Amino acid sequence: MDSEIKHIINKVFEITSVKLEPTDPLVAVLLMQYSFINDVASKLKTDQLATNGDFINLFTTKADELIDAINRLEKNRQALLIEILEKNEEKVNQLENHVYARLKGNFSNISTNNKEITIILYLSIFSALCCAVGSIFSIFRLFN
Repeated sequence: MDSEIKHIINKVFEITSVKLEPTDPLVAVLLMQYSFINDVASKLKTDQLATNGDFINLFTTKADELIDAINRLEKNRQALLIEILEKNEEKVNQLENHVYARLKGNFSNISTNNKEITIILYLSIFSALCCAVGSIFSIFRLFN
């Protein structure tokens, strides 16, 4: 308490150049104000620490919820990517089978066309031979 009184007297002298005595009634009033301001400041500090603690707890809770949501979104994203890749692979396999079936059909059409062309060629040769034989017989008849 004596150190607080000395502190108050020194501050008053420093600011106002007025010398107070420890028994001066003004020192008692200043000591009361000093004590009240210290009490208010320490209560404010305690309240701020409590408020900050509540804020930090709330912030931590919300941050944890946000991190959990981000983790769930990442898992969902990975599951969707896997599902998309599987669907794409199925589609590729379906298209591959469809292309092979079409090519097989085209190759069988080509071989059928080759057979038809061969038959037509044989028929053309046969027709040409028949015409040639007919012409030879006609020529032969003319001279005989």
